[in-house]
Amino acid sequence: MRTRLVYLGLLCLVCILLSLVVDLFYFPPHLIFPDEDRILRSATRLAATGEFWVGSDRAWEMPGTALYFAPAVWLFGSNTAVLPIRIAQSILLAAQCILIAITAERLVGKGAAIIAACIVALYPFFLFYQGLLLSETLFNTLLLAAIAALYCWRERGSRIDIAFAVTCLCFAAATYTKASLTILPPLLIAATAWSSGAQLRRTLAILVAASCFYGALMGPWWIRNVVVLDAFVPFTTGSAQNLYLGNNPYNLNAGIDWSSDVDSAVTAKLFALPEVERQRLFGQLAVDYIKDNPAVFLRNVAKKFVRLWNLLPNTIEFRSGLYSLISIASFGPLLALALIGAVRGRRHWRFFTPLFLIIGYFTILHVTTIASLRYRLPMEPILILLAAEPLSAFMKWIHRNALSAREGGQ
Repeated sequence: MRTRLVYLGLLCLVCILLSLVVDLFYFPPHLIFPDEDRILRSATRLAATGEFWVGSDRAWEMPGTALYFAPAVWLFGSNTAVLPIRIAQSILLAAQCILIAITAERLVGKGAAIIAACIVALYPFFLFYQGLLLSETLFNTLLLAAIAALYCWRERGSRIDIAFAVTCLCFAAATYTKASLTILPPLLIAATAWSSGAQLRRTLAILVAASCFYGALMGPWWIRNVVVLDAFVPFTTGSAQNLYLGNNPYNLNAGIDWSSDVDSAVTAKLFALPEVERQRLFGQLAVDYIKDNPAVFLRNVAKKFVRLWNLLPNTIEFRSGLYSLISIASFGPLLALALIGAVRGRRHWRFFTPLFLIIGYFTILHVTTIASLRYRLPMEPILILLAAEPLSAFMKWIHRNALSAREGGQ
């Protein structure tokens, strides 16, 4: 036990050091992407006024990331907060090593725990995104915490107890960071209870309890939105824009570019509207287009699936030989091992049900709206959990053969 803790501590230290190397020597001292600037501006305004804004909107996205960045902005100022925030995100990545080790030990054993943590610490996509001031690193950490709590709750008998409350709390915290989870958490908790052997009546009781508690945790956001928007907005006012971007007459190739994949005249009029009305009309236009063009929608679903699970970067600026090589050499083996792990664990599918549901949910969500490698990131820790078992088994096989050869040589 002590040895594993020492290894895990060293892995966390290595993870932080690698992250700092990336932050200091790869990234410039300033922001790179427009999304980073938007979130930092929200954090700056939040630190200064105590109010959450996204430009001129009040609920365009969830406030969790701005809340996490706000203390660094308050302490160091918005112009010098970039490096402190990156350091804070490197610590989050180290926390992911611990969380995935806890979950992997419950799922597939002690040997796989260190392997899974090692993959997280060295995984290029995680090291890259922790250096960007985006929501992905915080969301992944909270989602992994929720998954760890979910399996702890399952192990304790799937009762409505403190572990149940912690699980709901972690999922709610993740939703406050990224609205993409929407109503999945109560359904996932109920599915976990059912897959562990709960009868239908008990499963429904857990679903009701999880829905109520999750709703209570999301309640402050709902009440705040009613106050500032005079409308019930359960999550964000920006979600329908992604649905429209992925489903409109100008987007025939499943792209994600607002400058070329939409009708600029239409979007200009919509962006001039109040955000609640804009949300409603974007959603209506997208749904109408899907209904009128089901064949195009299905064809784009297939293209988005390829974009989401592509071994190579989708954007031209990251398609250089080095980036493509890193992507293929890291995600390629991970995906293959995860598929092997899923096949090897098919007899224990009930145990892996939560992981399969999360992967299926995010895949459906993004092939319906918009897809890119960035939106695949929440699924990659789950792939690591699935990949850890066959990799652990392979390493044990090598160790046994080495011992046999050594004994035979004696």
